[in-house]
Amino acid sequence: MTKLTYQFEQKRMDDFQWSSGSKLSGTTALASDEKDRVRKMPLFYLETVAIDSYEDDVYFVNNTEETLRWVAPFKPYRSIEEAKATLGDGSDENLNNVKLYSGDIDSLYTDILPKQGVRIGSVDIMYDSDALMQWFMHVPYKGPNTQYAIWRFNVVEKGGIKGSYPLLWEDFSKPSHMVSADCLFERADMPIEASVYKERCELLESFIGSFGVSNAIFVLAINDVLYRYAVGWSAPYSESDIQAQDIAMKLKEQVPKDAEAVRTIVQSVYDFWFGKGFAKNISVQACGEILSLYQAQVANQSTL
Repeated sequence: MTKLTYQFEQKRMDDFQWSSGSKLSGTTALASDEKDRVRKMPLFYLETVAIDSYEDDVYFVNNTEETLRWVAPFKPYRSIEEAKATLGDGSDENLNNVKLYSGDIDSLYTDILPKQGVRIGSVDIMYDSDALMQWFMHVPYKGPNTQYAIWRFNVVEKGGIKGSYPLLWEDFSKPSHMVSADCLFERADMPIEASVYKERCELLESFIGSFGVSNAIFVLAINDVLYRYAVGWSAPYSESDIQAQDIAMKLKEQVPKDAEAVRTIVQSVYDFWFGKGFAKNISVQACGEILSLYQAQVANQSTL
């Protein structure tokens, strides 16, 4: 499968208008999609805009009435492990992976207005005609049964797309030509938002200055878990940094053997800083992830 490897250039266009008379693009568009096109309105869709006779830009269009906080036309990660980063490795390559989105952040868009389109790629009609083209998009928006979710779209088409390409219908149903349109609303499934990239990198540098590279990565990974699961509250990424440091220290002191022991540690840290009962219903799954991080950190340090 061909992945896009061009120099990315951000572009925005206003006043996109969905037309029910538009022919759906893509070789996998089915008859059912054509019927839905007449009956339904997409919340989000792709649209091609010609650059010249041979090349089209591909735009993600916000067809809702709300401004989107961000659109990430790449694949975000839930953890440093998913980004193929390793605890205890201080190499430049590993630190780049720890930062998660170093190679993609230039394509992150913020504050996408209603009916506004943002360029996510391009298609060369001649060179890409026989290639499988793929686009990932992540978008924060409400779901069928939740006021907040992250939608994950995966588009794969031979030769790219031409014209209009719905990603999600207004009733939250998935067009049949889509590889996937997933609504991520469980904390365990949500990735670390690319919108916190700068804040997270600054925190990593601060940790490195205080603890050295190996321990900095460990504390940052714990903070990732606290952030994703909104332990204690739903706050900016960097505001749980002290708690992450204390948890890391207590893990090394108390050597927990299971997730319940980790939960006791996490609870004690939040009780100390914010008062007993401030952090309620701490996820056992989150504590299991922290336990795995601790075990990996110990294993990596023992091999040094």
